[in-house]
Amino acid sequence: MTIGSFLDKKKIRDYIQKHNMLNKGDRVVLGLSGGPDSVCLFFVLLALKEEYDLDIHAIHVNHCIREGDADEDQAYVESLCRDFEVPLKVVRADIPAMVAESGRSTEEEARMARYETFEAYAMELEAEEEEGSVKIAVAHNADDNAETVLFHMARGTGLDGMCGIVPTRGRIIRPLLEVPKAEILEFIHDNEIAYCVDETNAEVTYDRNRIRHNILPELSEINPKALEHITDMTNRLMEVADYISLEAKGLLAIAKDEGDKLRKRAFITAPRVIASQALKEYLSGFMPNQKDVSAVHIESILGLLQEEGERQVQLPYKKTLVISYEHLYVIDEEDDEPKGTISYREFDLEPGMKYPTGTYTKWFDCDKISDNVVIRTRAEGDYLTIDSAGNHKSIQDYFVDEKIPRHKRDKIILVCDGSHVMWVVGYRISEYYKISNNTTRVLEIVYGGTGNE
Repeated sequence: MTIGSFLDKKKIRDYIQKHNMLNKGDRVVLGLSGGPDSVCLFFVLLALKEEYDLDIHAIHVNHCIREGDADEDQAYVESLCRDFEVPLKVVRADIPAMVAESGRSTEEEARMARYETFEAYAMELEAEEEEGSVKIAVAHNADDNAETVLFHMARGTGLDGMCGIVPTRGRIIRPLLEVPKAEILEFIHDNEIAYCVDETNAEVTYDRNRIRHNILPELSEINPKALEHITDMTNRLMEVADYISLEAKGLLAIAKDEGDKLRKRAFITAPRVIASQALKEYLSGFMPNQKDVSAVHIESILGLLQEEGERQVQLPYKKTLVISYEHLYVIDEEDDEPKGTISYREFDLEPGMKYPTGTYTKWFDCDKISDNVVIRTRAEGDYLTIDSAGNHKSIQDYFVDEKIPRHKRDKIILVCDGSHVMWVVGYRISEYYKISNNTTRVLEIVYGGTGNE
């Protein structure tokens, strides 16, 4: 099988065009491990070089995992690129040392190191300010996609996980994603192309290798087209996921309120599947990675939307989703100490004096104050006089009635005369301490916090 017939038979050109992977004049960073998949992609890109006017750059990451073999893989890749005059960059990444420091699995650490290295090289090429965008080509195939789907199913997943590996993500492209591994090997062998063999791929101690060597062969025994059917399923599910994502974006647009707040009612009335995706997209905006928002978080939130009062869901990275009376919003862990300063002055009330109208400047009748005035946050037994008849309300009940979010209640500054709250700063003062016709002496209190008027 020649490279031309391989491209046509497996409809690789059509797949590239369908997903807009390449454009004329693109520069392509090829992740070249030396294994059969990446070597096959190497020749695919060379075959397309003239058609797309590609500027191909290879990059090889030596993981320093297999002593001796890793250096042999590097030497082979260097020789291959030299023979075909493809620029090559080699980066050594001490994965065992990284694993010891991070605690992540070897597979995960190596994957992260590869993509970070690929992206860094792409940005380096981009900085040269030549024409054409920079793409990163990786050699995932149909078997990899099926393994990923089965792996996600075994661990537990939602619709996104069932979609498998995406054809493109940002600048990353996967031209061989629908090509079975067996046909990649057929092309390699027919053309007597050398490649490297990673012996760790045969070890069934890794979960993905168990799927590769034990489960996929069994599925092929049940139906020889099992791999093809899994690929078709992921394509159909990807269309469903795209539609749901579009609807979710529409829901977020409808629900958006001031700042980053969302209207709670919009989520209560939306179909559950749309609300779930919208929440995931919203929360992902506050996280380094979308996968930091798990199904457990989403289910917890959906279960609390119909609850009365305020609820909170703890999120990664010291963030909290607040489900208030009317809104949803995310808060960061805040400093426990109230901010701002208090200043006082006392003076005689004289006819014609104008009362202050600002939110953070208040006057009080000095003769009504029975104790030392204390500035603090709420405490057990605090109460507020709510009307001229002298009726009281506990501070807790006042906060609830005013729908003040729970996370703010312990931060609100109170001006107190013993347990009697004179002023809930930023909200209201007690009726008991208000200036009246009998007032002779005034205590003025000004709260000077950041941004206060």
